[in-house]
Amino acid sequence: MSKVILILGGAGVQNAAVARELVTNESFSVKLLSRNIKSDECVSLSTIPRISLVQGDCYDEDTLISAFEGVDAVFVNTNGFAIGEKAELFWGIRMYEIAYWAGVKHFIYSSLPAVSKKSGYNPKYRVPFVDGKAKVVEYLRAQPTDKMNWSAIESGPYPESHLGTWYPKKDEDGVYVFRMPLEADGAMAMVGLADFAWFARYMFENPKEFEADLLSVGIDHVNGNTIAAAFTAVTGEPARYEPLPLSAVAKTWPDTKVGLAGSPGFEDPTLKTMAGHFVPWFTIWQESGGNKGLWTKDYKRLDKIHPGRMKTIEEWMRSVGYSTEEYANQLKTGIFS
Repeated sequence: MSKVILILGGAGVQNAAVARELVTNESFSVKLLSRNIKSDECVSLSTIPRISLVQGDCYDEDTLISAFEGVDAVFVNTNGFAIGEKAELFWGIRMYEIAYWAGVKHFIYSSLPAVSKKSGYNPKYRVPFVDGKAKVVEYLRAQPTDKMNWSAIESGPYPESHLGTWYPKKDEDGVYVFRMPLEADGAMAMVGLADFAWFARYMFENPKEFEADLLSVGIDHVNGNTIAAAFTAVTGEPARYEPLPLSAVAKTWPDTKVGLAGSPGFEDPTLKTMAGHFVPWFTIWQESGGNKGLWTKDYKRLDKIHPGRMKTIEEWMRSVGYSTEEYANQLKTGIFS
């Protein structure tokens, strides 16, 4: 059956990847709401059959009510970097309510894990752009599925962003060096955009399988030494990993808010600086080596759903042509451009 899927949250890297993947199913058509349909990404998306762009602010109720007309399902990925935790929590809930009223059949929310809740709300692990999304999922868990099914899909750090920001530099001894604020025994649960989009499409194709369910996707928990070894395997160039002190790196970050002036929530104190977001972010990863700690993944479940999924950071590097040339950070939000 044909299905119209609305994507909310703009045309950032996650939403763009999901839009492209969804229309590989010829029964799906995508309507993507963006404040700037003339952006390079929107123009590129508009050339793809069965993807249409709609000008409008997804953080506006009248716009949302109009956008939901004729929609069968919705994918929601709000931007806590740009709007702050308070606005992300409100709009995640409000988008659900309007979708329910509009007769949408399947609501998929792009989330992040409830690490703060798992820690007993320890401020040490409080990442605002993670917490806001996790709280929306707590709201969803209290909702029925008889009229509108809901599902959640968890992402994590994209290598498309992380390994663009922390790309290696060639040292005087000819070795490429990855330097990151992560000790050697820490690890990040990397999530490749292509795989994330594949799982999102699968969830729309199999709504009953994910009724009132959350799927946490990812490649693997990847440490610095593994990244360096993968780089050597892909490029043939020697590489090593050197951890940077998080406290020292944090001092180099600008003491300004992440996000763009004029965005909903920009003046709100829940929209934090880089340090406010990323000191607890890297603290979590420092304690996540070996798929342990507050941010874990069920990789066996992912293998069962998608045996051909990406399972190593080396596979990701090969898929995107990661090389000795500087890799551009693909995350377009706030400090990342």
